[in-house]
Amino acid sequence: MRKAGQRSRGSNSGTPRKAKPADTPADRSGLELKAWVDALSAAPAGAITESQILTWVEGPLRRFFPFERFLGSYGRLSGGRIKMRNLVTSGHQPEFIATLDTAFDLASRGCFAWWVQNRAAFILDPAAPPPFATKRELDEIRQFSLGVIAAHGVVDPFANTGTYLSFAGVAADDPVRTRASLNLIAPVLHALFLATEQVGAPSVDLSKLTERQRQLVDLALMGLPDKTIATRLGISENTVGNHFRGIYERLGISKRSQLIAALK
Repeated sequence: MRKAGQRSRGSNSGTPRKAKPADTPADRSGLELKAWVDALSAAPAGAITESQILTWVEGPLRRFFPFERFLGSYGRLSGGRIKMRNLVTSGHQPEFIATLDTAFDLASRGCFAWWVQNRAAFILDPAAPPPFATKRELDEIRQFSLGVIAAHGVVDPFANTGTYLSFAGVAADDPVRTRASLNLIAPVLHALFLATEQVGAPSVDLSKLTERQRQLVDLALMGLPDKTIATRLGISENTVGNHFRGIYERLGISKRSQLIAALK
Protein backbone atom coordinates (compact mmCIF):
# COMPACT_ATOMS: atom_id res chain seq x y z
CA MET A 1 0.00 0.00 0.00
CA ARG A 2 1.26 3.40 -0.91
CA LYS A 3 1.80 5.36 2.30
CA ALA A 4 1.77 9.07 2.97
CA GLY A 5 5.17 10.75 2.84
CA GLN A 6 6.81 11.32 6.19
CA ARG A 7 9.64 13.53 7.29
CA SER A 8 12.08 11.93 9.73
CA ARG A 9 14.16 14.10 11.98
CA GLY A 10 17.41 12.81 13.46
CA SER A 11 18.03 13.28 17.16
CA ASN A 12 20.83 15.59 18.29
CA SER A 13 22.88 14.75 21.37
CA GLY A 14 24.40 18.25 21.58
CA THR A 15 22.95 21.46 22.92
CA PRO A 16 19.22 21.56 22.30
CA ARG A 17 18.12 24.16 19.78
CA LYS A 18 15.19 26.43 20.36
CA ALA A 19 12.11 24.94 18.81
CA LYS A 20 10.49 26.85 15.99
CA PRO A 21 7.00 27.89 17.08
CA ALA A 22 4.12 26.29 15.25
CA ASP A 23 2.43 29.53 14.34
CA THR A 24 -0.21 28.20 11.96
CA PRO A 25 -2.80 25.42 12.20
CA ALA A 26 -1.24 23.85 9.13
CA ASP A 27 2.12 23.58 10.89
CA ARG A 28 0.53 21.95 13.92
CA SER A 29 -1.23 19.48 11.64
CA GLY A 30 2.00 18.48 9.91
CA LEU A 31 0.84 19.58 6.48
CA GLU A 32 3.32 20.39 3.74
CA LEU A 33 1.83 23.69 2.62
CA LYS A 34 4.07 24.02 -0.45
CA ALA A 35 2.75 20.69 -1.77
CA TRP A 36 -0.80 21.93 -1.23
CA VAL A 37 -0.12 25.25 -2.96
CA ASP A 38 1.40 23.34 -5.89
CA ALA A 39 -1.70 21.11 -6.09
CA LEU A 40 -4.05 24.07 -5.83
CA SER A 41 -2.17 25.93 -8.56
CA ALA A 42 -2.66 22.97 -10.90
CA ALA A 43 -6.44 22.69 -10.32
CA PRO A 44 -8.52 23.02 -13.51
CA ALA A 45 -10.36 26.25 -14.19
CA GLY A 46 -12.93 27.57 -16.63
CA ALA A 47 -15.27 25.06 -18.26
CA ILE A 48 -14.46 21.97 -16.20
CA THR A 49 -15.15 18.34 -17.12
CA GLU A 50 -15.16 15.28 -14.89
CA SER A 51 -12.15 14.01 -16.84
CA GLN A 52 -10.21 17.12 -15.81
CA ILE A 53 -11.20 16.60 -12.19
CA LEU A 54 -9.94 13.03 -12.34
CA THR A 55 -6.65 14.11 -13.93
CA TRP A 56 -6.10 16.60 -11.10
CA VAL A 57 -7.01 14.05 -8.43
CA GLU A 58 -4.68 11.37 -9.82
CA GLY A 59 -1.79 13.80 -10.32
CA PRO A 60 -1.26 16.97 -8.26
CA LEU A 61 -3.69 16.07 -5.49
CA ARG A 62 -2.26 12.59 -5.02
CA ARG A 63 1.23 14.06 -4.61
CA PHE A 64 -0.08 16.16 -1.74
CA PHE A 65 -2.36 13.48 -0.25
CA PRO A 66 -1.25 9.94 -1.23
CA PHE A 67 -4.01 7.38 -1.71
CA GLU A 68 -4.70 4.23 -3.73
CA ARG A 69 -8.33 4.67 -4.81
CA PHE A 70 -10.71 7.59 -5.06
CA LEU A 71 -14.47 8.02 -5.22
CA GLY A 72 -16.22 11.36 -5.54
CA SER A 73 -19.94 11.89 -5.95
CA TYR A 74 -22.33 14.78 -6.20
CA GLY A 75 -25.93 14.23 -5.23
CA ARG A 76 -29.10 15.29 -3.45
CA LEU A 77 -30.44 14.57 0.04
CA SER A 78 -34.19 14.37 0.50
CA GLY A 79 -36.23 12.72 3.24
CA GLY A 80 -33.28 10.81 4.64
CA ARG A 81 -32.48 9.40 1.22
CA ILE A 82 -29.45 10.08 -0.98
CA LYS A 83 -29.58 10.15 -4.76
CA MET A 84 -26.23 10.33 -6.57
CA ARG A 85 -26.06 12.46 -9.71
CA ASN A 86 -22.38 12.32 -10.65
CA LEU A 87 -19.80 9.68 -9.79
CA VAL A 88 -16.06 9.93 -10.49
CA THR A 89 -13.76 7.09 -9.48
CA SER A 90 -10.11 6.12 -9.75
CA GLY A 91 -8.52 2.76 -9.02
CA HIS A 92 -11.69 0.97 -7.90
CA GLN A 93 -12.60 -2.41 -9.33
CA PRO A 94 -15.65 -2.53 -11.66
CA GLU A 95 -17.14 -5.11 -9.29
CA PHE A 96 -17.03 -2.57 -6.47
CA ILE A 97 -18.59 0.17 -8.60
CA ALA A 98 -21.36 -2.25 -9.55
CA THR A 99 -22.34 -2.66 -5.88
CA LEU A 100 -22.93 1.07 -5.35
CA ASP A 101 -26.54 2.19 -5.22
CA THR A 102 -27.58 5.29 -7.14
CA ALA A 103 -30.08 5.97 -4.36
CA PHE A 104 -30.02 4.72 -0.79
CA ASP A 105 -31.28 5.43 2.73
CA LEU A 106 -28.84 7.13 5.09
CA ALA A 107 -29.54 4.49 7.72
CA SER A 108 -27.98 1.84 5.47
CA ARG A 109 -24.55 3.50 5.61
CA GLY A 110 -23.55 4.57 9.10
CA CYS A 111 -20.37 6.40 8.09
CA PHE A 112 -22.19 8.43 5.47
CA ALA A 113 -25.00 9.24 7.92
CA TRP A 114 -22.45 10.33 10.55
CA TRP A 115 -20.75 12.59 8.04
CA VAL A 116 -24.03 14.23 6.96
CA GLN A 117 -24.93 14.90 10.58
CA ASN A 118 -21.51 16.13 11.74
CA ARG A 119 -20.08 17.64 8.53
CA ALA A 120 -16.63 16.49 9.63
CA ALA A 121 -13.91 14.33 8.09
CA PHE A 122 -13.71 10.76 9.33
CA ILE A 123 -11.32 7.84 9.05
CA LEU A 124 -12.53 4.27 8.69
CA ASP A 125 -9.81 1.86 9.74
CA PRO A 126 -11.07 -1.75 9.59
CA ALA A 127 -8.57 -2.64 12.33
CA ALA A 128 -10.23 -0.18 14.70
CA PRO A 129 -13.53 0.92 13.14
CA PRO A 130 -15.58 3.81 14.57
CA PRO A 131 -18.81 2.81 16.35
CA PHE A 132 -21.01 4.25 13.60
CA ALA A 133 -19.57 2.01 10.85
CA THR A 134 -22.04 -0.60 9.59
CA LYS A 135 -21.32 -4.25 8.88
CA ARG A 136 -21.95 -3.59 5.19
CA GLU A 137 -19.28 -0.91 5.07
CA LEU A 138 -16.72 -3.06 6.85
CA ASP A 139 -17.55 -6.06 4.63
CA GLU A 140 -16.94 -3.90 1.53
CA ILE A 141 -13.53 -2.88 2.81
CA ARG A 142 -12.51 -6.50 3.36
CA GLN A 143 -14.07 -7.85 0.17
CA PHE A 144 -12.41 -5.29 -2.11
CA SER A 145 -9.21 -4.78 -0.05
CA LEU A 146 -9.81 -1.05 0.31
CA GLY A 147 -7.59 -0.60 3.36
CA VAL A 148 -7.99 2.52 5.48
CA ILE A 149 -10.58 4.99 4.15
CA ALA A 150 -10.59 8.72 4.76
CA ALA A 151 -13.68 10.67 3.74
CA HIS A 152 -15.17 14.13 3.81
CA GLY A 153 -17.19 16.48 1.63
CA VAL A 154 -19.39 19.55 1.56
CA VAL A 155 -23.14 19.79 2.14
CA ASP A 156 -25.24 22.71 0.94
CA PRO A 157 -28.12 22.83 3.46
CA PHE A 158 -30.10 25.32 1.37
CA ALA A 159 -30.14 23.24 -1.81
CA ASN A 160 -30.00 19.86 0.00
CA THR A 161 -27.13 18.87 -2.27
CA GLY A 162 -23.52 18.02 -1.61
CA THR A 163 -20.27 16.42 -2.65
CA TYR A 164 -18.93 13.31 -0.90
CA LEU A 165 -15.28 12.26 -1.26
CA SER A 166 -13.72 8.96 -0.26
CA PHE A 167 -10.02 8.10 -0.44
CA ALA A 168 -9.08 4.44 0.07
CA GLY A 169 -5.66 3.06 0.91
CA VAL A 170 -4.46 6.07 2.91
CA ALA A 171 -1.88 5.98 5.68
CA ALA A 172 -3.26 5.26 9.15
CA ASP A 173 -0.38 6.63 11.22
CA ASP A 174 -1.25 10.35 11.23
CA PRO A 175 -5.02 10.93 11.61
CA VAL A 176 -4.58 14.60 12.54
CA ARG A 177 -2.78 15.33 9.30
CA THR A 178 -5.28 13.24 7.33
CA ARG A 179 -8.26 15.19 8.65
CA ALA A 180 -6.49 18.51 8.12
CA SER A 181 -5.74 17.51 4.52
CA LEU A 182 -9.37 16.61 3.89
CA ASN A 183 -10.50 19.95 5.30
CA LEU A 184 -8.43 21.62 2.56
CA ILE A 185 -9.38 19.22 -0.21
CA ALA A 186 -13.16 18.99 0.31
CA PRO A 187 -14.19 22.58 -0.60
CA VAL A 188 -11.94 22.58 -3.67
CA LEU A 189 -13.34 19.34 -5.08
CA HIS A 190 -16.86 20.49 -4.22
CA ALA A 191 -16.31 23.65 -6.27
CA LEU A 192 -14.94 21.58 -9.16
CA PHE A 193 -17.93 19.25 -9.11
CA LEU A 194 -20.28 22.24 -9.05
CA ALA A 195 -18.49 23.67 -12.07
CA THR A 196 -19.46 20.59 -14.07
CA GLU A 197 -23.14 21.18 -13.26
CA GLN A 198 -24.81 23.21 -15.99
CA VAL A 199 -27.46 25.64 -14.83
CA GLY A 200 -30.86 25.35 -16.42
CA ALA A 201 -33.60 22.84 -17.00
CA PRO A 202 -32.89 19.60 -18.87
CA SER A 203 -33.53 19.83 -22.60
CA VAL A 204 -35.26 16.43 -22.66
CA ASP A 205 -38.52 15.34 -21.04
CA LEU A 206 -37.91 12.32 -18.80
CA SER A 207 -41.65 11.93 -18.17
CA LYS A 208 -41.76 10.13 -21.52
CA LEU A 209 -39.71 7.28 -20.06
CA THR A 210 -40.79 4.24 -18.11
CA GLU A 211 -39.55 3.71 -14.55
CA ARG A 212 -37.04 1.12 -15.80
CA GLN A 213 -35.74 3.48 -18.47
CA ARG A 214 -35.28 6.25 -15.91
CA GLN A 215 -33.29 3.81 -13.80
CA LEU A 216 -30.93 3.21 -16.73
CA VAL A 217 -30.63 6.95 -17.33
CA ASP A 218 -29.57 7.47 -13.69
CA LEU A 219 -26.87 4.82 -14.07
CA ALA A 220 -25.69 6.32 -17.35
CA LEU A 221 -25.34 9.73 -15.68
CA MET A 222 -22.97 8.12 -13.18
CA GLY A 223 -20.71 7.23 -16.10
CA LEU A 224 -21.22 3.48 -15.76
CA PRO A 225 -20.58 1.31 -18.86
CA ASP A 226 -23.21 -1.12 -20.19
CA LYS A 227 -21.52 -4.12 -18.58
CA THR A 228 -21.65 -2.56 -15.12
CA ILE A 229 -25.24 -1.40 -15.64
CA ALA A 230 -26.20 -4.93 -16.67
CA THR A 231 -24.60 -6.35 -13.52
CA ARG A 232 -26.35 -3.79 -11.34
CA LEU A 233 -29.77 -4.56 -12.81
CA GLY A 234 -29.32 -8.29 -13.28
CA ILE A 235 -29.89 -8.20 -17.04
CA SER A 236 -27.76 -8.83 -20.12
CA GLU A 237 -25.70 -6.24 -21.95
CA ASN A 238 -27.89 -6.76 -25.02
CA THR A 239 -30.95 -5.91 -22.97
CA VAL A 240 -29.22 -2.76 -21.71
CA GLY A 241 -28.50 -1.77 -25.31
CA ASN A 242 -32.12 -2.38 -26.29
CA HIS A 243 -33.32 -0.21 -23.41
CA PHE A 244 -31.07 2.66 -24.43
CA ARG A 245 -32.20 2.48 -28.04
CA GLY A 246 -35.77 2.81 -26.78
CA ILE A 247 -34.75 5.74 -24.58
CA TYR A 248 -33.06 7.54 -27.47
CA GLU A 249 -36.12 7.03 -29.67
CA ARG A 250 -38.51 8.44 -27.07
CA LEU A 251 -36.32 11.45 -26.36
CA GLY A 252 -35.46 12.22 -29.98
CA ILE A 253 -31.72 11.71 -29.63
CA SER A 254 -29.31 9.20 -31.12
CA LYS A 255 -26.49 8.45 -28.68
CA ARG A 256 -25.36 8.33 -25.03
CA SER A 257 -23.29 11.52 -25.15
CA GLN A 258 -26.35 13.53 -26.23
CA LEU A 259 -28.38 12.07 -23.36
CA ILE A 260 -25.76 12.93 -20.76
CA ALA A 261 -25.15 16.42 -22.18
CA ALA A 262 -28.89 17.15 -22.09
CA LEU A 263 -29.26 16.12 -18.46
CA LYS A 264 -26.06 17.45 -16.88
